[in-house]
Amino acid sequence: MIIWTSSISVLLFRYIFKDNSADLRYIILGSLYPLFLDSIIFNLGISNRSQFLGHSLLFNVLLFFLVMIITKRNTRTRSNALLFSIGAFLYLVLSFTWSNQSVFLYPFFENEESSIVLSSQIKIFLNLIGISYLIVTLKNFKNLKLFLKNGKLL
Repeated sequence: MIIWTSSISVLLFRYIFKDNSADLRYIILGSLYPLFLDSIIFNLGISNRSQFLGHSLLFNVLLFFLVMIITKRNTRTRSNALLFSIGAFLYLVLSFTWSNQSVFLYPFFENEESSIVLSSQIKIFLNLIGISYLIVTLKNFKNLKLFLKNGKLL
């Protein structure tokens, strides 16, 4: 579901915020961050759960507040860090993390079972939607290179 969450995070950000000057690479990085953080924690043996801190709403809210407290107003660093945080929140919504209280509301609920389990066909379908959005938006290799260079879509 990596393609689904990343590409639709960009779509939702562009639709909701209508900010064409934002560096969308940070939205993508933010939408990948919960997966990478939890895989590092899992592989280091810190937790035996594949979804842990990165998928926790509390942890992501704390990250957002830290960005707001530590960074200086009206700077590129703050803008990019906020885009990163927005990407992480959008990932939590688009990956259906909210359906599992023991993950989403960690550390408040630890023994709940997931109420929604997506079939592999649904995951494939969602990824196809994400790929379709990328193809329609990027249109050609030149636009892809431009996006990778400056993080903007035409």
